[in-house]
Order: sequence, then structure tokens, then C-alpha cells
Amino acid sequence: MKDRLEVNLNKIPLPENLDERIEKGFNRAKKEESIGRRWPKALAITAAVVTILATSIGIIGLDKVEAAIKQALQYVPGYNIVVDREVGEILALKDPVIYRKNNVFINIKAASKLGSHLNISVESNLKLGDETKDYVDIHLKDREGKTIKYDRWSTAAGGEFWQGDYYFKVDEDEEAFILEMEGHEIFFTLEKTKEVESLRQLGGYHSKKGIHIVAIKKMVEDRLMVSLLNQSDEKTIYEYPFEENLIGEGWGKRGDLEKSMYIIDDKGQKLYPQIPSSFGNSLSDFYFDTVDKEGLELVLPYVKVIYDDLESEKVKIKKPKDGEIIDINKRVSLGEFEIEILDIKNKGEELVVSLDSRSPKDEILEEVRIRGIDGYGIWFNEKTGYVELFINKEDVGRSFSLYFESPVSLLLGEWRINLD
Repeated sequence: MKDRLEVNLNKIPLPENLDERIEKGFNRAKKEESIGRRWPKALAITAAVVTILATSIGIIGLDKVEAAIKQALQYVPGYNIVVDREVGEILALKDPVIYRKNNVFINIKAASKLGSHLNISVESNLKLGDETKDYVDIHLKDREGKTIKYDRWSTAAGGEFWQGDYYFKVDEDEEAFILEMEGHEIFFTLEKTKEVESLRQLGGYHSKKGIHIVAIKKMVEDRLMVSLLNQSDEKTIYEYPFEENLIGEGWGKRGDLEKSMYIIDDKGQKLYPQIPSSFGNSLSDFYFDTVDKEGLELVLPYVKVIYDDLESEKVKIKKPKDGEIIDINKRVSLGEFEIEILDIKNKGEELVVSLDSRSPKDEILEEVRIRGIDGYGIWFNEKTGYVELFINKEDVGRSFSLYFESPVSLLLGEWRINLD
């Protein structure tokens, strides 16, 4: 059976000069009053217009788009954002605006505007916080010099760089702004978006295990940027393979897994994505130290997927006495995953719970949310081969319950995408 990309989206020709204008994939879908974070599987995707925002980043997840914009930009597995053209015209940033001064790096990666609602994605190495604050001073100025403060924001950090998504209310007719960050000013303008109906025509394409991935390439300064879009029949992609996004050893048992995506060139050499790039779930742009040339193939050895509707049963645990170890040996299910609570020991100021896991074929459990306690630490003990959960023993009473939800796994595959 043909996949939904082919059936629903290959309808009309692309506009000219598309390679200069594509980075965000949007699909117009059937209007649904009660739509939530994920659409029901039975909800048919219409053969409607996919609006490609003229920016140079990948997709910003729905959780980072504020409420007013959500009315027009909605989450669809595989396209991540949809545009209902009935609500109005979307303006967007054509290309990223990069600012460098001394050792300061600021990149306005994306900006999209519907009416008075403006969302901006920024990447920078400016210090995110100090002892007196945990944010960067950021605001806009319009062409009249009026200062506009953001209403809401979120950030994700890793290494030297961080990324922030900021939501503003602006004048409906305004298309030009100055972004000011800690005294640095960057001018940018928004343009009308372009429309196409076929994600599959945007770049190289590969489908495996019900996950369809499209790679769009573009030279940014002296490096090749590859932006990824995806569609999934059932699973929700959480992250693409990037070593810096792996959590230590996770739940272990990765073996000799290739930890990052890579490009194979015409000589068989592997090229791995480089910084600067932001970290976090929304990361879908990757930079490679190469020029655009024939014979390049992108290889994704896995993708991270999340099962955010899974929850285990609760296991009641008795608090051990000082120095005591209590065997538990209780196994709970999370869909096709299993987590076994082996034992609990009272050690110093902490309770230490030993955990083991079993994953379905071709998946490796990466992380899982642990509920029933207020706070905890977790790490993989290479000596025992078990995950150890650390709880401050003052935070629990004589007994408490643990349960698990929303497992994230590495879905092994090898998506191979010809970038020609």
C-alpha cells in the first residue's frame, strides 16, 4: 500500500526557485475543533496545500508554539506544523540572519507571523544566565523604535550554544524588526510564504519501519546544512540521531551502535554533523563541513521515538531501614517495553533502586519518565549492568509507589537518503 506522502501530497508542481525557499514543511489538514498534541490515526490528511515557510531551519515542535499561533499552526505527525489557509496569511523569515561580533554569535534561525502573533527561534552563545538571572535580555524594536517585550519563552541548551523560542504580540501590519540581545542589534524582515503540495519533492527521501524522512539540503556560508522533515504512520519522532543528544549510556546495552547520523561522500568517507547547532527536541537542522556536490548520501542509523501515551502500573515499595536491602523483583509493562524493579537499598542519605529493562526487537530504551516521587537522580551502573535510581530518603515516607511513563527509544533502522 502506498504511503500517505505519495497518495495525499504528490498533486501539483512545485514553484520555481524552491531550493531558495524551503526549510519548514507545513501541510494544510482537515479542520478539527478538538485537535490535541497528536492527531487520531483515523484522521485523514487532505490533499491540500503544504506551505513552505521561507526560512532556513527545520521544524519547531508544537510545544514551543504559543497558544495564539496554535490556532493556526497545528501539530501533525510527520509534518509537525500545518497551516489552515482560512485563518490568514503567514509571513516568515526567508533566510537565517547570522550576527558575529568579537566572540558573540547570534543566529535568528526562524520567524513566523500570523496577524499580530510572532514566534522567533534564536540560537546564540551569549551567556544564558548568572547568579542573578537565568535568561538573556531580549526584546524587539519596530520601525518606529517602539520596544516590544516577549510574552512567553522557552530555551534548550547544550555545550556552548543554546536555542530559545520567543513569542511576541506585534502590530499586524509590521514586517520589519530589530532583535536586541544584551545590547546587540540584528535587523530582519518577514516575507510572504510559498506554497507547494508535495513534501516528497523537496529533497531526498527514504521510508523505513513506517517512518518517512525527507532531507533538504542548502549551503549556509561555507557548510552544507541538511534539514529533516518526517512523517510517521504510528510513531512520533522525538529526535534525530545526534551524539550530543544521547543521554550518557541511557539504559545501557547500546553495543557498537553508530551514535550519530553521517554523510558518506563519493570517496566513501564519513562526515559527521558539526556545531554550532542547538540542542533539544526541536533540533532538525544539521551542519556538515563539506560543499554541496554529487554523490552525497545521508545515513541515519536510528531515530529517537517517544510513546507518550504509555503508562505502567504502580508498584508499592517499602522504605528500607539504614543499611538494609529489600528484594522487590517486580516487572511492569510499558507497551512492548518491560521494566523490572529489582531491589532497594538504604545507603547514607539516599535510597537506591536497581532497575533493569527489556526492549522490543530493534529498539533500545533510552529514557523513561519516573513518577510517584518528587525528585530523583538516575545513572547506568556499568559494573552491575543495571540502572540505579537515587531518591533522597527524606522525600518519602515509610512506603511509596513508583510507576513509569512515556518511554523514549532508539528505533534502529538505517534510513539512507540520496542527497542528489
